[in-house]
Amino acid sequence: MINTPSANPETRFDRGARQLLLFALLFIALDFAQLAYRFTLPTEGWAIDTNSNESGDYNFYVIENIVGAPSPLQPGDALHVIGGVPAEQISNGKVLFSPPPEGWRAGSEVPVTVIRDGQELNFDIPIVNWTFTAWLRANFTGLERLISWLNTLIIFGVGLFTFLKRPGNLSARFLFLFGLASLAMLISGFLPDGLGVLFSGFAAFGKAVFSYVIFSYLFGPALLGFALTFPRPKAIIHRRPWLLLIPFMIGSIAPVLLFIKPSLAAVGFPITLGMVLAAIAGLVHSALTMRDAISRAQLRWAVGGVVLGLGLFLLNYPSIAVTGLLRQTILLLANMGLPVMSLSLAVAILRYRLYDIDLVIRRTLVYSLLTILLALVYSGSVTVLQGFFTALGGSQSTLATVISTLAIAALFNPLRRRIQDFIDQRFYRQKYDAEQALALFNEAARSETDLQALVNRLVSVVTETTQPENVLVWLDPMAERRRTISEAAPTPAGKQANR
Repeated sequence: MINTPSANPETRFDRGARQLLLFALLFIALDFAQLAYRFTLPTEGWAIDTNSNESGDYNFYVIENIVGAPSPLQPGDALHVIGGVPAEQISNGKVLFSPPPEGWRAGSEVPVTVIRDGQELNFDIPIVNWTFTAWLRANFTGLERLISWLNTLIIFGVGLFTFLKRPGNLSARFLFLFGLASLAMLISGFLPDGLGVLFSGFAAFGKAVFSYVIFSYLFGPALLGFALTFPRPKAIIHRRPWLLLIPFMIGSIAPVLLFIKPSLAAVGFPITLGMVLAAIAGLVHSALTMRDAISRAQLRWAVGGVVLGLGLFLLNYPSIAVTGLLRQTILLLANMGLPVMSLSLAVAILRYRLYDIDLVIRRTLVYSLLTILLALVYSGSVTVLQGFFTALGGSQSTLATVISTLAIAALFNPLRRRIQDFIDQRFYRQKYDAEQALALFNEAARSETDLQALVNRLVSVVTETTQPENVLVWLDPMAERRRTISEAAPTPAGKQANR
């Protein structure tokens, strides 16, 4: 049998693609291994947050009783001393883990000192094992946790699908690594942070590597690698592909320092930030230097999706100032930032020709403004009409809602056309002028009888709308002669009668 190479090298599953897939499988296996080990450790059963108070004292703040075992602790309590060991000696950023206190085993109790409402209280807390029910409670209760699950699975699924469709495409591989990092953090977060992790070196190191330091050695390098290879590898990468390994080597400094001296592992945060900024600069450079039509189409999808995704992600900051349902809605939109980015990058790699990104943006602007204006008209008219009917009859009337609904139904199409014209004139001027020029040419062509004048007008319209380097109009030299002969030929009587 003769093996013929694939016509498109991007769809070929070569050695590099197989190695990447093997790495992903081993990486996820290690992640599950450290998770399974943490599951066997004794625990106090609470979700714990480490922080220092206003006085500078280091404490562990209990958030939620995950296991559900009876305990004297309450949400908001600050664990100041555990088993006679102060909290700052257990975890203060200088040590990765510390020896467990005496009696730290399932079925026993450990004395703790708790700060509650400014007072120190002493309790004996039970030490328990994790249970499957507790795992379900930690991951599948609460809307935010379910949304986090869904978003991460979307990111990983999009990356995996893109990689399987284009295994030979370098940017598809880096998008897959981006999704792999997101999935690894989700798996490692299956069990919340607890004191049990801090009393085991392997558990503390595994949790840190797959939940926090992963940003420096996998998340950041994947973004930077994508920027260097999308929509096609930059010239220096094309000549020296091994340069793509340098970000991963730099990022690996953080887990090495975490093992040697945990206090120095914080260098991973500026490393990650530097790679993200370099990735943004790389995409900007590509947008300024790559001029071919295919690259421009891909970049429009990528840049548009990244800008929209970052815009949604930044909603996390204003969500702090609100509460209740509004805050939950804003956080829901903010959590869609990374999935939107992943989807747009996948489309940029796989199906950038399927949809016109300018058309998508154009219609998004139109219908967003239309929705806002109609909502304002509806709410304003309901308020005014309700006040009018209340003044007449002394009570509210459903007629105000009916009239307002009919009003926005009547305004929909006229308002949409006005908004469309406004956006075309302000943001798509060239497209708007082209449409106007084509419409005028269509009207002129209906009444023009001079062929040369029609050709001149055609050339003028094409030059104004598309701005080509050269325009060539080819006319069939026999067309005019055939038309003259056809007009001069006598028409048979039968055919004339049937006309």
